[in-house]
Amino acid sequence: MKPTTIDHPFRTISLDYLSDASLSELEQAAIEKYIALHDKSQQLKETILRLHNYYTSALEVQQQCRADLDKLQNEYVLVSPMLHYFEEGSYLPPTEVEEVDENERVCYDTQPLMVQLEIFKYSYHDYIEPLKVAEKEHTDMVQLQEKVEEDFDEFDEKYFSPIMKNYQQMEINIAALDEDFDNFRGGYGDVMKLNDDLTDARNAFIEKHAPLHDQILELDKNLTNLFTVLNKIDEGSEGYSSN
Repeated sequence: MKPTTIDHPFRTISLDYLSDASLSELEQAAIEKYIALHDKSQQLKETILRLHNYYTSALEVQQQCRADLDKLQNEYVLVSPMLHYFEEGSYLPPTEVEEVDENERVCYDTQPLMVQLEIFKYSYHDYIEPLKVAEKEHTDMVQLQEKVEEDFDEFDEKYFSPIMKNYQQMEINIAALDEDFDNFRGGYGDVMKLNDDLTDARNAFIEKHAPLHDQILELDKNLTNLFTVLNKIDEGSEGYSSN
């Protein structure tokens, strides 16, 4: 097969030949490797564009998650003062709580906290699951980029350079091949510029994600402590009820 023009999704490949003679095994293998290299370059480009779109558009979801986390934090702040009393075992049975002046009571109502916790769970799920997928795809993309660059070096060393060096025995027009390979490398350079844009977008996203992640971990620790205390309260209430 002696393709002259190949309409590849990555770019149009343009080759030329000196005559109608058959290609050597080296030339035939070179064309197959050349097309395969275009395939991987296109795959890399599509992945970069997809990830760039995610890391820019997901900022809105990240913002919503942060807003719901702040609301949950506020609800925790309202009920957290009671921890001081309950952790010391200084809690009152329900009948005696009613006798305490309302202005002196610590907030016992955890219902708003529980409602906001459920809201945050859904918000966090919508945020973190696509992020996990994107981060996995980003890791795969970095590996693909490394493989593509290795393949470029391999093509140059094992196919392009030998063909150029032994041009007198080759059927392919080396001037056309040289020009097309140069254009190909230029097109791949444009992909690397897209990758730079992706790096900037991802870094901006991660920069905002890191403090959000830390805040979630801290609040999770506080809520775990709170619920442990609440369970003790329930056990204490049951004890008073049985008495």
